[in-house]
Amino acid sequence: MRREILVPLDGSSGSEAVLPRVAELARGEHATVRLLFVAPPAQARVAPDGRILVYADQEAARIAEKARAYLMRAAAALAGIDVQLAVRFGDPATEILDEAGSGGVDLIAMATHQRTGLRRLLEGSVAEHVERLARVPVLLVGRGAPVPA
Repeated sequence: MRREILVPLDGSSGSEAVLPRVAELARGEHATVRLLFVAPPAQARVAPDGRILVYADQEAARIAEKARAYLMRAAAALAGIDVQLAVRFGDPATEILDEAGSGGVDLIAMATHQRTGLRRLLEGSVAEHVERLARVPVLLVGRGAPVPA
């Protein structure tokens, strides 16, 4: 059975710091990589006079298209690896865990801000939440971590 690595990305170059490590793992394990983008729930855009300019489902489609385009650009770092794309809407930690629980995921690999102290306590961490609640191993790579040679 082919292994699968789930890689949540948030659109920042920092979140992509995990991709070189994932590429190395995927090649070594002949694994599939599922790139995931989680967006906030889409909402209708309303004019000041109350008219609906864009319905929520139309906004969700626009956001999903933009997210898929971003994921396709990120997938370029995974040349030669089988890559799947997924877009979800909602709370990032919840959606990452739900995507991992949807079946087939053997590892979650994600970048982390590596916050410490009071800032970590106040802001929390999506990576920390995922690591604590995931039913599969989680690989955390610091944003800006050196790329393996």
